[in-house]
Amino acid sequence: MPYLIDGYNLLYAIGRLSPRSGRAALENARKELLRALGAAAERDGQDVTVVFDAATAPPGAGAPQRTGRVEALFAVGQTADDLIEGLLAAPPGHRPTVVSDDRRLKVAARRRGCPLLGCLDFYERFLQPRAAAPPKTDGEPEKPADDDAAHWLKEFGAIDDDPRLGGPF
Repeated sequence: MPYLIDGYNLLYAIGRLSPRSGRAALENARKELLRALGAAAERDGQDVTVVFDAATAPPGAGAPQRTGRVEALFAVGQTADDLIEGLLAAPPGHRPTVVSDDRRLKVAARRRGCPLLGCLDFYERFLQPRAAAPPKTDGEPEKPADDDAAHWLKEFGAIDDDPRLGGPF
């Protein structure tokens, strides 16, 4: 199922932007987000459309910008919310998962029967780096080698008998 993302809403929610962010910060955060979305979209085989308000759009932003499975749209002459709502009005078979914490977009998504994900939930499920899988074992815990056990017993074996060390409390 494709994702339809409120771009700046996501960037603010994950703490990548703040109300004090300048134009350069907006551009850098936007580029970083698009790179991360591209990698995640390829990894998971998902199509992503991310919509940004156009007040800080790069030159020539009126046309959609596609890289791999990610399409970036800039809301020229309207708000990102307006553009997203327009995209949601597409034929009924097209039901993207809407990613936003914006109340207006949540209502619009529900009204059109689209799945909805909050920004932090989306980040955790789709963008957050994933931990490497633990190595597979045969079910038996690894036992220390005899020389390892002897070494640690020599170092700490008499710790219980040391009068300088009191109990745990």
